[in-house]
Parts: sequence; C-alpha cells; structure tokens
Amino acid sequence: MVDNNHSNICKRCGGYCCKLGGTLATKSEVDRIIAAGYPNQFIEITENCYVTDFGKELVCPYLKDSTCEIYHIRPLLCQKYPIFSTDGEEHFLVHCPLTQHLSKDDLTQCIEAALEVPEEIFTSIQRFMAPFGSKIDGRMRKFRMEPIVLE
Repeated sequence: MVDNNHSNICKRCGGYCCKLGGTLATKSEVDRIIAAGYPNQFIEITENCYVTDFGKELVCPYLKDSTCEIYHIRPLLCQKYPIFSTDGEEHFLVHCPLTQHLSKDDLTQCIEAALEVPEEIFTSIQRFMAPFGSKIDGRMRKFRMEPIVLE
C-alpha cells in the first residue's frame, strides 16, 4: 500500500485523486476515522457503505492544502491508489505521479488491499455516483489506465 514515504509525491500532485469524488469507506473505517478525532464527513449509502460528502466540486473533505488529513488511517480504497478497479479488472494509472515510484512489491500490496475492499462498497455506490459520472470521467481522462500484469 502507498505509505508515508510517498505522501510528498501526492502532495506535489495536489491530491488529484482526492478530487475524483472523494472516497468510499466501510462502517468500521468511518468509525476508526471518527474515533481518531476527525469530524464525520461521510454520507451513509447502506449499512456498510459510506461516501465522503464531496460537495459540488467532487473534492474529498479531508483534503486540506493538497494533503490528506486522514492519510495514516485512510480507507482501503485510498490505500490502494493508484490501483483503480474498472470492469472487474485492476488497472494502474500510468500518469499518476506516484505510479513511477511504486515497486513490484508496492503494486502487489495495493492489489492485496484492493481484494480486501468489500464488493458491497462498489455495488452500493454505483447508483449514488451516477449523476457525477461525466464529471468524474472527465477528470479521469488525465490518467491513462493499463491492466496490471505482474511477472
């Protein structure tokens, strides 16, 4: 998973990934963030699926001055970035500045984190995010996605 050694790379990027509609989290992840003293910035979609209240600009409310306030306890979905799930496959974002700094072990850890994200998170959120799809797709075009092949 992407660790604190990489957080400066993310900060220089401006937290672009945090401007793609916030993040998704399970109830236990939300509880952990709130227990750590952070304000509850999540909207409940289902009993175990939450999304950050990203507002009209689609920016995660935990992004402050291009830095993630909850980086050390961020949800699994954030931990696996720049690994992106689409059409049932894991891809990495080629033009994410972090990608070039990830080792094979880093990619493997990101993929393992991706496997831990409950499928319910992805299925529950599709309907909620549908109205924002074109805006998110437009922002995602900045990155080129490629399937992950670990040899």
